[in-house]
Amino acid sequence: MNSIQIFEGDLLLEDTPDGGDIQIENDLFVSDRSFNTAVYLSLFGGNKDDNGKVKNKFTWWGNTLAGISESEKLVSRFQAIIFGSPMTTKNIQRAETAAELDLKWVVDEGIGDKIIITGQAVTRNKFALTVNILSKKESVYKNTFTLLWQAGVYKNGI
Repeated sequence: MNSIQIFEGDLLLEDTPDGGDIQIENDLFVSDRSFNTAVYLSLFGGNKDDNGKVKNKFTWWGNTLAGISESEKLVSRFQAIIFGSPMTTKNIQRAETAAELDLKWVVDEGIGDKIIITGQAVTRNKFALTVNILSKKESVYKNTFTLLWQAGVYKNGI
């Protein structure tokens, strides 16, 4: 049995058009055994203004707690790019690289040995990011997150 199958997980957090939302069934919180929440939080958790380039005042408060290892910290490199820059070919490549860095802990922890990230413009401001985690050349996790590029940017006070 691989580590993905025995992962107890967090609360199931699913991607919704306005962000993530927990799932409830029969008045109980649903547990995530598919590893989706950990990947989602790695990409969309933390502070979206924290680009991870240097220690800065934008780091998520949970990263400053005693005993937090580097692999446990949420750094929002991916969010900083998609919320703070226009969708261009160069920025899509930057977003792919940032997503891979935000998910590097998966390889560091031995859950997978390769992460394949593919970003694609779907429409003018809609973006799809596919995350495929491989272990011994087999996919142990694959999901596509579809989101609005620059959804968190307000222009002209709107």
